Amino acid sequence: MKTMRNAYIALILSCLMFVSCHENKPVEPLRIDYSDTTYWYSWGDESHEADVFYVYPTVSGISFNDNGSSWYADITLPEVREEANGNQRFNQMLYGEYNFYAPYYRQMIFEAYQQPLDSLEIIAAFASADVNDAFQYYMANYNHGRPFFLMGHSQGSQMLIELLKHGMTAEQRQQMVAAYCIGYHVTAEELAEYPEALKPATDSLMQGLVIFNSVTDPSAMSMVSLGDVVGVNPTTWTMSTDTIPASYKLGMAKYNDTRDSVLIVPCPTRTYLHEHTTVCLDLDPEMVFIPAYEAMFPKGNLHFADSWLFGGNVLQNMRCRLDNR
Repeated sequence: MKTMRNAYIALILSCLMFVSCHENKPVEPLRIDYSDTTYWYSWGDESHEADVFYVYPTVSGISFNDNGSSWYADITLPEVREEANGNQRFNQMLYGEYNFYAPYYRQMIFEAYQQPLDSLEIIAAFASADVNDAFQYYMANYNHGRPFFLMGHSQGSQMLIELLKHGMTAEQRQQMVAAYCIGYHVTAEELAEYPEALKPATDSLMQGLVIFNSVTDPSAMSMVSLGDVVGVNPTTWTMSTDTIPASYKLGMAKYNDTRDSVLIVPCPTRTYLHEHTTVCLDLDPEMVFIPAYEAMFPKGNLHFADSWLFGGNVLQNMRCRLDNR
């Protein structure tokens, strides 16, 4: 494993040197010391039988020019770590049945996704290296042999998919209950290249990779789910294209400020799977629409809701998969 990991880091560093020269800016600091708890939002309390290793989505709205001409969030700054905390706190409460481990990482700022695909892949390798380092530290120092879930949304899911492909051993994958990589995609080419690392879970009990994206109409699909070949309907956890009754949707996760907690509240909708994207027939297309991001997430795209929209189904399914190990 050490040889594989060193080779992966060497590849990333060579990519970063290319990006640095191409953009005429200095190379980013090379490594984060994840033994320093400054770089963890949460490192668990070990009171539960299983863990969640959680990687947050893109949370920074800072521009490239206002970020020192860098594509990455500087997590050495307390205010940058604070940007992630609202999302992480919500998910720590949502997944409170499990020990919650959540590192900070030097994620890409939103503008990075406007770069050409070959440049984006090089940029993404740096953020991916942080997540890999954090995961390896978690496994060596915090996990202590417990089963674990990988959980992420959007960029967080992108980083977890890279971890599955490049950073995990066969033994670690066996210990993993499931990888819920919400709001992203895996292509047929990736599936063919990494058959052992990217094993899709195609029913409600299997170990493996779980992906879903949602829209109110197929016309609202975006690049985030484009080309996905493993996405399931999270009301059935299968790839069936049948229309599923609204009663199968077990509610969405919502913050309750009165109780300072996350509750599961009703949000019924009929669903069906179209090109591995879940179409929600009865939800308002304006639900999470943000005009500033319309080019990437058109009206009816529910990307910004995916991590909580099916909260009741995800929680039930986590219990089922853990019980079935």
